[in-house]
Amino acid sequence: MIKRGIRSFRVLSHLGIGIYEQGLLKSYKVPSPKELKSFLDDYVVGQTTGKKVLSVAVYNHYLRVFDKQKRVDMLQQAELLEKQRLEADKSEPIYSASTESQAGYNNLKLQLESQMDPGDQELELSKSNVLVVGPSGSGKTLLASTLARILDVPIAITDCTQLTQAGYIGEDVEVCIERLLVNSNYDVAKAERGIIVLDEVDKLAKPAASIGTKDVSGEGVQQSLLKILEGHKVEVTVKRPVNKKKDAQNNQITAKKEETFVVDTSNILFMLMGAFVGLDKHVVKRIEQLKFPQGKKDSKNNDITKLRFSSSVERIDLGNGKETSALNLVTPTDLVSFGIIPELIGRVPVITALEPLHKSDLYHILKEPKNALLNQYCYVFKQFGVKLCVTEKALLKIANFALEEGTGARGLRGIMERVLLNVNYECPESGIAYVLVDQSTVESLKATEHSLSPHVKARYYSRGERDAFIEDIYKEDPKLGAELDREFHRTPTRLKEGKKIHE
Repeated sequence: MIKRGIRSFRVLSHLGIGIYEQGLLKSYKVPSPKELKSFLDDYVVGQTTGKKVLSVAVYNHYLRVFDKQKRVDMLQQAELLEKQRLEADKSEPIYSASTESQAGYNNLKLQLESQMDPGDQELELSKSNVLVVGPSGSGKTLLASTLARILDVPIAITDCTQLTQAGYIGEDVEVCIERLLVNSNYDVAKAERGIIVLDEVDKLAKPAASIGTKDVSGEGVQQSLLKILEGHKVEVTVKRPVNKKKDAQNNQITAKKEETFVVDTSNILFMLMGAFVGLDKHVVKRIEQLKFPQGKKDSKNNDITKLRFSSSVERIDLGNGKETSALNLVTPTDLVSFGIIPELIGRVPVITALEPLHKSDLYHILKEPKNALLNQYCYVFKQFGVKLCVTEKALLKIANFALEEGTGARGLRGIMERVLLNVNYECPESGIAYVLVDQSTVESLKATEHSLSPHVKARYYSRGERDAFIEDIYKEDPKLGAELDREFHRTPTRLKEGKKIHE
């Protein structure tokens, strides 16, 4: 009898994605782009186009990785089948003249051949790295780290402002591989399936003023990145912890040993990210030249594309009642004019732009994602026995402050810290049970037209003042008040203009 399935195939789990047996060969299951985007929707507000582009890019990348692994597996199984057919097994021959044995062997061979299309043997999928352009605080790094979480792959984020050419003070480009290897617990195979984020890549742009000079932290670094991005075996030497001891004062001492690893970057997904401040001006200039060649102007003002300038990112009116951020129209030509070398752009075929965050986006970021900022602060206050409530008008005011500061989603935490500084100082072990932050509380944060003050006027309530706390919330946010009624199983008794305040 032929051994069932030749041998027992292993059940593996790469990238946290199901890999199961199907017929003779392992079947690799990659989450669909829709599944990836749905997961991103739970953590990232807005940026619909950017999330779609990244979901498709990540899906295609790991489909390519698994395709390469599947081909290796098929060749190995074919070799194993032929080897076992030729080998003599005295107790249980793999192949004999018996009809049953020969039929089983032929069946296994047909299974392999059916999954090994000769026409596809020489076809190799190209690598697709990603470039994400977007204003500071628009969610670039969050998107990358969230994707790494769903795929359960290691991720390493490197700030390109620290990179220099080899031999100069600073970090070599190989440092990004070293960090990924460390985050993979020195597992080379795992690192080779990871994600590397090169943040602030726009800082590597070669300035026009540096023409004719040695640009060790700009174009030189771009040149050094080319082989790594395309796929190259990189030799890195890292200090790996080997054992842990404690000294006489019971302090932990970790002994480290230098080890050399060879990492193939062919299957590593590179995500290049940057704000590219001023890139929108290059897009506008290019479109102007296309619409008005040789400086001509359209006196009838009936051109298809009109330009509308803003203080942040340029907006372009498409002439059909729609407008878009200039960054959405970025082309490789614009990136070259910005200072990125063509060779680098050619190795990053997928380019997407994130939209600047608007007031409504910032408001939703405060309360809607799974790790929403408001939920974090409510949890912190809960730890020392205080119920924190922030009204909708207060949240909108906070979003407006963040919009004025122009720091994107990152600015929200700074404003929340200033709003809750005194509150957090006063509440622990004070007898305060409830805190209300309303619109007037946030408005008191603004000391002058151009500065914010840490002194705010929040409302404090003791445990016996719960009803007063809820009634004050009803005055500004009836929906939140109704939620508290349900939470505390409270029956409202207060009437206003002959009607119940909540329904």
